[in-house]
Amino acid sequence: MNKEIKELLEETIKSGIRDLSFLPSGSKEKSTAIEDLVKLYKLRIEETRNERDFNEKVKDRYFRLGVETLGIILPLIFYAVWMERGFRFEETGTFTSTTFRGLFNRSFKK
Repeated sequence: MNKEIKELLEETIKSGIRDLSFLPSGSKEKSTAIEDLVKLYKLRIEETRNERDFNEKVKDRYFRLGVETLGIILPLIFYAVWMERGFRFEETGTFTSTTFRGLFNRSFKK
């Protein structure tokens, strides 16, 4: 909710509560004023709830984006480290491990 509208709503509720003391007890005007205040207060509660839900959805969206990003980046990092260690192991010029032998056979086949 717009900050100005929210402040205006708060001020209207406060002034309505202050004005209740000036109205005669049991009068129709006081009953109407109370009903109006109840409606305004319910509106305030609903707007606060909507604002909170929106903020939670935004946080959830960013959290999910972070998890999905990690789900892509972590396997790539793991694969890069694994390949670097495998290449370091194969520095002799011969492919002794079956994993790298199969990998290079598939890579260089025509």
